[in-house]
Amino acid sequence: KATVSVLYWLGGRRERKKKEEKKEMSATPPNLIVLMSFNPPNITLIGAIKERTVMHLNEVLPAECTTSKEGRRPPPVFKKKTQASSGLEYWNVELSGQFCDQMGVSKLFIVLFDALEEEGISPPFPSSTLFLGRWILKDTNALTTDRETYKFFFVKRM
Repeated sequence: KATVSVLYWLGGRRERKKKEEKKEMSATPPNLIVLMSFNPPNITLIGAIKERTVMHLNEVLPAECTTSKEGRRPPPVFKKKTQASSGLEYWNVELSGQFCDQMGVSKLFIVLFDALEEEGISPPFPSSTLFLGRWILKDTNALTTDRETYKFFFVKRM
């Protein structure tokens, strides 16, 4: 009987451990993919980004292009879209009629990185050195064909 109960206890322990491992695997940090192609600038944000960050980007991105359309029409804004086949939601904006030279491309990168860094700072402690929940750049990719295309892969530090 003792052998059977020990084996039963060990078996139960293994099952609990497997369940815990599954929970750990399902608790992966959120990812964010940013696709930027130029000219005209087209920006797509795929992942769990806060809406206030998107609204902040709506305000600052159009002013950083090399050519600006201030005063003509309202600037384009990010629109939330859904891919029909997978149901994936993403944000997209095309700054049509605008142009970015290499300096403008660099400015857009910096504005984007600043906005993502600010998303991780909790409002009560803006000067805190603890940035839990901050987006961390994990990888990049660039491709030049008829358009320059950049991909940035972020993961959120938990």
